[in-house]
Amino acid sequence: QAAVCMIDECEEESANCTSCEKGACSGVGQTCEDPDHGAAVVGDWTCTCPLPSVGVATAQAAVCTIDECVEESANCTSCEKGACSSVGQTCEDPDHGAAVVGDWTCTCP
Repeated sequence: QAAVCMIDECEEESANCTSCEKGACSGVGQTCEDPDHGAAVVGDWTCTCPLPSVGVATAQAAVCTIDECVEESANCTSCEKGACSSVGQTCEDPDHGAAVVGDWTCTCP
Protein backbone atom coordinates (compact mmCIF):
# COMPACT_ATOMS: atom_id res chain seq x y z
CA GLN A 1 0.00 0.00 0.00
CA ALA A 2 1.27 3.51 -0.81
CA ALA A 3 2.38 5.78 2.02
CA VAL A 4 0.48 8.92 2.95
CA CYS A 5 2.91 11.74 2.20
CA MET A 6 2.89 14.77 4.45
CA ILE A 7 4.05 18.34 3.85
CA ASP A 8 4.45 19.86 7.29
CA GLU A 9 0.95 19.43 8.76
CA CYS A 10 -0.90 18.50 5.57
CA GLU A 11 -1.36 15.40 3.49
CA GLU A 12 0.20 16.25 0.12
CA GLU A 13 -3.02 15.65 -1.77
CA SER A 14 -5.32 17.54 0.62
CA ALA A 15 -6.75 20.64 -1.01
CA ASN A 16 -8.46 22.00 2.12
CA CYS A 17 -5.54 21.76 4.56
CA THR A 18 -3.96 24.98 5.77
CA SER A 19 -0.42 25.44 7.05
CA CYS A 20 2.63 27.64 6.48
CA GLU A 21 3.69 25.51 3.51
CA LYS A 22 0.23 25.74 1.95
CA GLY A 23 0.40 29.56 1.96
CA ALA A 24 -2.23 30.22 4.61
CA CYS A 25 -0.45 33.41 5.71
CA SER A 26 1.60 34.43 2.68
CA GLY A 27 -1.52 34.32 0.53
CA VAL A 28 -2.82 37.33 2.48
CA GLY A 29 0.53 39.13 2.88
CA GLN A 30 1.33 37.84 6.36
CA THR A 31 4.33 35.92 7.69
CA CYS A 32 3.98 32.39 8.97
CA GLU A 33 5.90 30.75 11.79
CA ASP A 34 5.65 27.08 12.68
CA PRO A 35 7.64 26.11 15.77
CA ASP A 36 7.37 22.36 15.04
CA HIS A 37 7.28 21.09 11.46
CA GLY A 38 6.58 17.51 12.53
CA ALA A 39 3.51 15.85 11.04
CA ALA A 40 2.35 14.86 14.53
CA VAL A 41 2.19 18.46 15.79
CA VAL A 42 -0.62 20.25 13.95
CA GLY A 43 -2.29 23.61 14.38
CA ASP A 44 0.66 25.28 16.12
CA TRP A 45 1.57 27.71 13.33
CA THR A 46 0.86 31.43 13.56
CA CYS A 47 0.20 34.20 11.05
CA THR A 48 1.60 37.65 11.85
CA CYS A 49 0.56 40.89 10.17
CA PRO A 50 3.18 43.03 8.41
CA LEU A 51 4.16 46.35 10.02
CA PRO A 52 2.72 48.89 10.58
CA SER A 53 -0.25 46.54 11.03
CA VAL A 54 -0.70 44.63 14.26
CA GLY A 55 -2.20 41.16 14.65
CA VAL A 56 -1.34 37.50 15.29
CA ALA A 57 -3.50 34.38 15.01
CA THR A 58 -2.91 30.68 15.56
CA ALA A 59 -3.76 28.23 12.75
CA GLN A 60 -5.48 30.88 10.63
CA ALA A 61 -4.88 34.23 8.97
CA ALA A 62 -4.72 37.10 11.46
CA VAL A 63 -7.07 40.08 11.59
CA CYS A 64 -4.73 43.00 10.98
CA THR A 65 -5.33 46.44 12.43
CA ILE A 66 -3.64 49.69 11.47
CA ASP A 67 -3.88 52.12 14.33
CA GLU A 68 -7.58 51.95 15.11
CA CYS A 69 -8.87 50.24 11.97
CA VAL A 70 -9.16 46.70 10.74
CA GLU A 71 -7.16 46.85 7.48
CA GLU A 72 -10.00 45.60 5.28
CA SER A 73 -12.55 48.05 6.71
CA ALA A 74 -13.42 50.70 4.14
CA ASN A 75 -15.60 52.74 6.53
CA CYS A 76 -13.14 53.12 9.42
CA THR A 77 -11.61 56.53 10.09
CA SER A 78 -8.36 57.30 11.88
CA CYS A 79 -5.14 59.25 11.37
CA GLU A 80 -3.66 56.32 9.42
CA LYS A 81 -6.69 56.20 7.12
CA GLY A 82 -6.36 59.91 6.25
CA ALA A 83 -9.36 61.20 8.17
CA CYS A 84 -7.79 64.66 8.61
CA SER A 85 -5.22 64.88 5.83
CA SER A 86 -7.90 64.25 3.21
CA VAL A 87 -9.38 67.67 4.13
CA GLY A 88 -6.05 69.48 4.62
CA GLN A 89 -5.90 69.16 8.39
CA THR A 90 -3.31 67.71 10.78
CA CYS A 91 -4.13 64.55 12.69
CA GLU A 92 -2.84 63.71 16.14
CA ASP A 93 -3.34 60.39 17.89
CA PRO A 94 -1.84 60.11 21.38
CA ASP A 95 -2.14 56.29 21.44
CA HIS A 96 -1.72 54.26 18.24
CA GLY A 97 -2.70 51.01 19.95
CA ALA A 98 -5.48 49.05 18.29
CA ALA A 99 -7.29 48.78 21.64
CA VAL A 100 -7.49 52.57 22.13
CA VAL A 101 -9.94 53.94 19.57
CA GLY A 102 -11.51 57.33 19.00
CA ASP A 103 -8.74 59.32 20.72
CA TRP A 104 -7.44 61.08 17.59
CA THR A 105 -8.15 64.72 16.76
CA CYS A 106 -8.07 66.84 13.61
CA THR A 107 -6.55 70.33 13.78
CA CYS A 108 -7.25 73.09 11.28
CA PRO A 109 -4.22 74.54 9.46
